[in-house]
Amino acid sequence: MPRPLENPERKEDESLFSLALNARCESALMWLYVTSGDVGTPAFNQHRRRAYELARRAGYHYADEPIPHLLRDDDDLIQAWEHGIHDQQVEQREAQAVVEREGIKKLIAAKDWPALKLPFPEQILETLRDRKPVHVEGHGLYSEEDYIYCVNPYGIELLVSHVAGSHSRRYRALPCGYGAR
Repeated sequence: MPRPLENPERKEDESLFSLALNARCESALMWLYVTSGDVGTPAFNQHRRRAYELARRAGYHYADEPIPHLLRDDDDLIQAWEHGIHDQQVEQREAQAVVEREGIKKLIAAKDWPALKLPFPEQILETLRDRKPVHVEGHGLYSEEDYIYCVNPYGIELLVSHVAGSHSRRYRALPCGYGAR
């Protein structure tokens, strides 16, 4: 029974076997040009590029499978297979990061600080009013006179707020950017 296609971008004729076989055939055609001394010709380059692309696509679409025997004894095809696996893993990580960022944006919009494992802005303001430093996600906030500073995880100090006058006005301005990532 044929295996169902899990990736909608994969075409019907792109089974692991067909991709590996086509990559191997393109590699064999490329090696014919090597033996005839025609390295670097447009035909040589076309077969080499096509072999690499087919093996890369096989690795990308079938990353959870072992490398096919048809690709195992050619360094270029092994490298292409591994490149395809790497591309697929990077793409999966990027997609997961997008999903996580969207989730964080929704939690910020809902002001669900406990779900984000962050203190409430009011708690931060109260601590700063008491002239005590606050540490949030690797960032340090502290106040001096009419200034509020932030030290990022790289040790770079930034001025967050400068409001002359009453403490209440100064601290009211701080939450505007709280939670922005």
